[in-house]
Amino acid sequence: MATSQTPPPVLRRRLGGLLRHYRKGSGLTLAQAAGILGWENTRLSRVETGQYQIKADEVSTLLQAYGIADAKNLTEVTRVINSVHRAWWAAYADVLPQTYADSIALESEAVTIRCYFPQLIPALLQTPAYAHTIISSSPRAVTQNTATALVQVRQARKEVLTRPTGPTELRTVIDESALYPRAGAASDLMRDQLLSLLDMLERDNISLHVMPLNAPLHPGLTSNMTIMDFRRPWPSLVTVDHTRGGVFLEEPEDVTAFTEVFDAVCKAALPTDESRDVIKKYMKGTPHA
Repeated sequence: MATSQTPPPVLRRRLGGLLRHYRKGSGLTLAQAAGILGWENTRLSRVETGQYQIKADEVSTLLQAYGIADAKNLTEVTRVINSVHRAWWAAYADVLPQTYADSIALESEAVTIRCYFPQLIPALLQTPAYAHTIISSSPRAVTQNTATALVQVRQARKEVLTRPTGPTELRTVIDESALYPRAGAASDLMRDQLLSLLDMLERDNISLHVMPLNAPLHPGLTSNMTIMDFRRPWPSLVTVDHTRGGVFLEEPEDVTAFTEVFDAVCKAALPTDESRDVIKKYMKGTPHA
C-alpha cells in the first residue's frame, strides 16, 4: 500500500495556525517573518494556512524568532511534524479517505477523547467481527480486501487506549439500543462484543455511560461527536462523522458548544456502574430482568 510522505493536511493547518498565532504575538509582520527564512511572503502565508509543508528546523527558527522560549512547546510541535509521516496508518493510504487519516493522526496525539455515537459501539471499542459487520454494511461498495484492511485499521487504532505509557483517556456515551443484537448478525457476535466491552471497561482510562431507552430528550439527539484534547500547545477540536467522511471543528466556540452538549448527554445517561450492569444483562440475554 502507498506510504504518505507529508503530514496530514489537518496537522499542517493546525501547525500553521500556531505559527501565525505566535508570529502575531511577537509583533512581526508576515514579510519580516518570511525574511528570517529567506522566503517570499506568499510561501509563509501558505504555511500558516496549512497549504505548504515546513521542515522541523524551519519551525524551530521561526519559534525562536517569535520569542517562544518554552522548550516543551517547541519540542511538542517539532515532534508531531517529524513523526506523523512515519505512522502505521500510512501503510493504509490506499483505503483511507484523507479525513479518516487525519482523524487517526489526531486520535494518536490526543490525551483525552470524549465521544457520543448513539447507535453503535464506538470504533475504539469494537471487536474485529463487529467492525467487519459494520464496515460491510456500508451503502458504498466495499471489496473484501478493503473491508479486511479497514478492520485492521480499526483494531490498530485501539493501541492508543492500551499503550503502556500515556494511554489516551476515553469517555464515551452510547444509547441502550446499541446493545441490541443486530438483525442478520451471527448469534454470538453481539455477545462477544459486549464481553470485550466489559473487559475494556476494567481499564482505568476508559469509562462508558449508557443512555437508557427511557431517557428524556437531550441535546445530543441531533449529532454524533468526538472531542479531542491534546498536550500544549495544541488546542482541542471536535470531529463529526457523516456518510462521506467527517468534518473538523477547530474554533474555540465550536469546541465549547460541543463540550456543553457532551456534558448534558453524560448527565442524562446512566452512571458508569449502572451502565456496566445494563451491558451484563444484555450479554446474558436478559436486558429487562
